[in-house]
Amino acid sequence: MMIRGQTLRGQRCPQAVTPGAQRPATFACGAALVAITLWWTAGCVTTPDSQSISQRERAAARELASHSDPDSLAAAAVLASDKSESLALIARATSLAPERADLAWLHVQLCSEVTPCDVEPLERHLRDVDPSNGAGWLGTLSRAQAAKNEEAEHNALAQLARADHFDIYWTRLIARLVPAAATTQTMPLPDTEASVIGFLAARAIPAFRAVSEACKGERLQRPEDLEVCRGVARTFERGDSYISEMMGRSLARRLWPEGSPEWNAAVEARRVFEYRTQLSTKLDAPTLDESGAERFLVLCAQNRREQDVLVDRLRDAGQNPDPPAR
Repeated sequence: MMIRGQTLRGQRCPQAVTPGAQRPATFACGAALVAITLWWTAGCVTTPDSQSISQRERAAARELASHSDPDSLAAAAVLASDKSESLALIARATSLAPERADLAWLHVQLCSEVTPCDVEPLERHLRDVDPSNGAGWLGTLSRAQAAKNEEAEHNALAQLARADHFDIYWTRLIARLVPAAATTQTMPLPDTEASVIGFLAARAIPAFRAVSEACKGERLQRPEDLEVCRGVARTFERGDSYISEMMGRSLARRLWPEGSPEWNAAVEARRVFEYRTQLSTKLDAPTLDESGAERFLVLCAQNRREQDVLVDRLRDAGQNPDPPAR
């Protein structure tokens, strides 16, 4: 899910739209299955109006662009309204910290928004700095499908299947970019947190159509291709965001027979997800005040996966994150 703020009764509240900016939902779970922190983190933070927020976001981006550290430049890239400017800023950030996989991923995503921008060298760099992450192969798969190059498509799928996980560095980016943006003091920390998360949701989350299209139909009748797609499902199941994990779980329900251990595990994961989602809606928005916003950043810094951030958030509130046994 992506969120952008809307004004409602004097508060800035998240509004859900489909995954990928102006892109349709691409997997069987449907658009409602989302990276949960995108809406419970952004919360409803008190703001004068959405126009005022936009002005302060632009002011923050301008100030951050004058800084010389990679986190400030990356935060400026996320908040900047001009896509070419964003690309130039993230290029500066990655040149200062070429070993940072989170910035490399963000560079890939921002490059994909701009024509012309040669994304392939950036994807190779991401694979070099984090070879265990399958995210660096998603663009290759999409291009192979568009070109109807079956050999290249199969190779990209095989690379995804061999990867350990599919990470979009969600919690890492929040933990690093929000504090950088907050140094400008153009907005209170809760508003800064909501703004950065909203922009990241719109710009750092990929569409998964290529994966869903690759692992269905005739291909699944061939045992060797079926096993590759099952490997892809496992890669996504181990992702660092709910949107990645649920993509993997959706694939698993398609790729294994009903009642198998893998199918049952996917169904149970979906049940847990829905339980935690419902439970989280009953909590107060965690970023309504400074302490809540600070606590959320601590949780993001401590946890690689947003799934674990949500578990910690529920435990903070005295809630059991595990649903009752069936």
